[in-house]
Amino acid sequence: MGVPGMLTPPLLLLLLVQACIPATWGLRCMRCERTGHCQVQECAPGQDLCRTTILSVWQEGEELEVVETDCAHPEKTNRTMSYRIGMQIITLTEAVCGFDLCNRPNPGRPPTFPRSRYLECVSCASSDLSCERGRDKSLQCRNPGEQCLEVVTHQDPAGSPGDERHSRGCGNLPGCPGPTGFHNNHTFHFLRCCNTTKCNGGPVTELEKLPLNGLQCYSCQGNGTHGCSSEEASLTACRGPMNQCLEATGTNGEARWELEGDV
Repeated sequence: MGVPGMLTPPLLLLLLVQACIPATWGLRCMRCERTGHCQVQECAPGQDLCRTTILSVWQEGEELEVVETDCAHPEKTNRTMSYRIGMQIITLTEAVCGFDLCNRPNPGRPPTFPRSRYLECVSCASSDLSCERGRDKSLQCRNPGEQCLEVVTHQDPAGSPGDERHSRGCGNLPGCPGPTGFHNNHTFHFLRCCNTTKCNGGPVTELEKLPLNGLQCYSCQGNGTHGCSSEEASLTACRGPMNQCLEATGTNGEARWELEGDV
């Protein structure tokens, strides 16, 4: 029998252990910046995946690879896209995984351009205006699951000026086979995927050239006091395959934003 009012050693030890161990552990991922600096990071609630994003540039036998790793939200999926700019082949790859430190970089792995060839696609980009000027080139897909892609990203000047407005090439993106898209009075995003030889050719897709489909949706972009107030939201006529109205909300740092349009 222990002394009344005193905890016996096993029970005291158990309480100490419980006090030192958190009730839950967040997923731990490697967070690596483009500079190469890496550290272990515990993911925030709702970030249930680790991601690895790789930008590869291939030109005349020379290879450049930039890697970023971090936590990711569960809606992220594996995706790839490759396209040509002049003599370069740009490849964007993102892979996700769901256990601790599964995105740890492998420094001993040199970048190797895959040599297998599968589907042949049309390729161009807005960086050199090859899409807009119809100067398409041919690109051989390097993975069996890839399709021919056309990606359109039009944003207002306050958006991301570094984005390619038009790009065509090979890849495997969420939303395929499509076509799928979103537009309002400020933004137009469009994705078309196909799986026959050079099926992504032809004139570039422009919003104003898509036929009206009879639907109208409210359009705005901003927050409840600036950009998406009741006075600023306006009707927009929906086009092409975008035949549903969409309202989305989210946060950018501490700021809350809203988006309305058709999809």
